[in-house]
Amino acid sequence: MKIPRFFRTGADISSIAATERVALVYLRGLLVAAAMGALGALAAQAFRSSLDHATAWLFGREGDISQIFATLPWYLRVVCPAVGAAIAALILVQALRREQSQGTVSEYLETIDGKTDRIPVLPSLLRCLSSFFSIVSGGSIGKEGAMVQLSATAASWLCHPFRARPGLGRDRDNPQRGSAVLRGEDFRLAVALAATGGLAAVYHTPLAAAIFIAEIAYGGLELRRVGFLFTAAAAATWVVSVMGHFTPLYALPPFVFDVTGPGMLAIMMVGVAAGAAGAIFLRVVRLARTGFARLHESLVLRMTVGGLLVGLITLIAPDVAGNGFAPIVGLLDGQTLSSPLLVLLALKILATAATVGAGAIGGLFTPSLMIGALAGSACAPLAAQWLGVSDSAVLLGVAGMAAGLAATTQAPLMSTLMVFEMTQESTFVFPLMLATVVAYATSMALGDSGAYSVTARHRARSDRRSRLADATAGMVMRPLPNPVGQDTPLREAMAVGLAGKNRFVFVIDAAAHFQGAVWLQDVVARVNAGEAEAAIGSSTYVPDLPVVYADQRLFDIWQTVVESPAERTPVLADPQSRRLVGVLNKSELLKQARQLFA
Repeated sequence: MKIPRFFRTGADISSIAATERVALVYLRGLLVAAAMGALGALAAQAFRSSLDHATAWLFGREGDISQIFATLPWYLRVVCPAVGAAIAALILVQALRREQSQGTVSEYLETIDGKTDRIPVLPSLLRCLSSFFSIVSGGSIGKEGAMVQLSATAASWLCHPFRARPGLGRDRDNPQRGSAVLRGEDFRLAVALAATGGLAAVYHTPLAAAIFIAEIAYGGLELRRVGFLFTAAAAATWVVSVMGHFTPLYALPPFVFDVTGPGMLAIMMVGVAAGAAGAIFLRVVRLARTGFARLHESLVLRMTVGGLLVGLITLIAPDVAGNGFAPIVGLLDGQTLSSPLLVLLALKILATAATVGAGAIGGLFTPSLMIGALAGSACAPLAAQWLGVSDSAVLLGVAGMAAGLAATTQAPLMSTLMVFEMTQESTFVFPLMLATVVAYATSMALGDSGAYSVTARHRARSDRRSRLADATAGMVMRPLPNPVGQDTPLREAMAVGLAGKNRFVFVIDAAAHFQGAVWLQDVVARVNAGEAEAAIGSSTYVPDLPVVYADQRLFDIWQTVVESPAERTPVLADPQSRRLVGVLNKSELLKQARQLFA
């Protein structure tokens, strides 16, 4: 992939050497990346600050929503999530109507993946506002979804006018047409950079934020693109630091992990437990979506019922309210939570499924972290009893966080880096790596495809690429329906050629060995000249007509087939026998290539 060209003009770098021109373009990209990262951080911080002020105004005190819910009377615990969900649903209905009328969606990952040309501003803002009410009223959902969506929307709104700004630079071939500042991939990258900045600001994890966008949004690491993502994350981190908010989310005391057999087995046990919990979590969310869809067609009614269910669950365990940040802090500090770990794990899954399944907009990051932390901590007594690994509750809880996140996002690298940056405990890196890999494998074995639909598309593209790389002419060729022998009369050969709509007639001998090809127009001319009964073998064969062999890869014969004058290229079994086994259509080759862009 070429380096995206930000701020392209027609006259500014035409006289600069090619290497200097590339460097200049890359430096411009870094400047834009820094600006987009800072913009994303500011948007995310604005959303976070609004939530904090709204929570303080609504409940009369500051703090995590789960801690606030623990102090509320029982009836307010039930009413608040239901009322908040109803308001959120009313707003979301307006967003969906606008999206439907515009024929688009507001999801920033869809824009980065090229499925939409931009993020529609008003529907996206309405989605963020809907998420705001779900969060502030105690819905079991993450804040990061709306914060990153808002960051990406800000970048889309700011950069979209520059996609085809007339008069800003001139096209050398067409001076009357202004060249676009941000085209295609450049624009999508600008949105991705702002999303990176927003995620870095949310979790104070610049490295993991960049890797998240690379892994999830783009489906892989491309070094030059990663440089831009790193710059955006660094700029966002600087903005958050200047505002005095850049601290580790989960500060832990120094810890030493001994790489021993029992210790590694304990980490692997956590990986399996958290991976299974993450897969079950996503499965329950999908079942909840199906169940709520059948409940009633009204989104307002569905989300209100979902909020009511969350409120009822908080009567048993107030820790399920919100995204789960405070319960994780308490768990890692050795505090006693509102319910036993496994009970709280099940209730958190149900509460989040009720919120998300009913239709609420929000993130699954922090709920996944809490589910993983609960699963990991629940393994500590078993690790002590079965493996002799004592005093491991904190380690296994942190490993469970990374494992749970890896199971739901299908991004083990990002999950390892994110939890490491959240704790800033270097000795945790190895156990985190092991836990995320095991959890990822466990979730895959259970048939889970992850929380993001774009991940499945990336995986499908990768599979198609692999298949295309291994595909041979023999795998995609078609049989020749009516082969023509050397003794076939010209009138029959003409009929075969006209029926096949091919410019050539392929001739074989009695053993199906390829003899050559005759121009169809020559056959028609001889028939019109009164030679209809003459054998086609008496015709002059086309010299050097390109042929391919059945075991040749499509990548290796691509140019041969495309440049061939024949619409159908003969496929021979091997160079020695030259037995004709089929034909390869150009249209089939293009169909195979088109799969890469689906």
